[in-house]
Amino acid sequence: GYTRMALPSFNVIISNVPGPTEQLYYNGARLDGLYPVSIVLDGFALNITLTSRDGHLDFGLIGARENLPHLQRLLTHLEDSLAAMEKALA
Repeated sequence: GYTRMALPSFNVIISNVPGPTEQLYYNGARLDGLYPVSIVLDGFALNITLTSRDGHLDFGLIGARENLPHLQRLLTHLEDSLAAMEKALA
């Protein structure tokens, strides 16, 4: 039917998954990152998922290769933008 042929009105999904609010340890080792992994559904180009934990944000970027063949470039721009924002807020 029509819904199978219609393209979505967006192609990027961004979500924030709340994580632990305190520092976590496993067998005496401190958890330094909690990186989310998600999926890209048909018709979508990019999924950005953030996990918040103990005052930090960890990013997971998953992209459809046919839409974003150089996803690493997006990550580089994201890192540069976050560094600029941290500097502006300092």
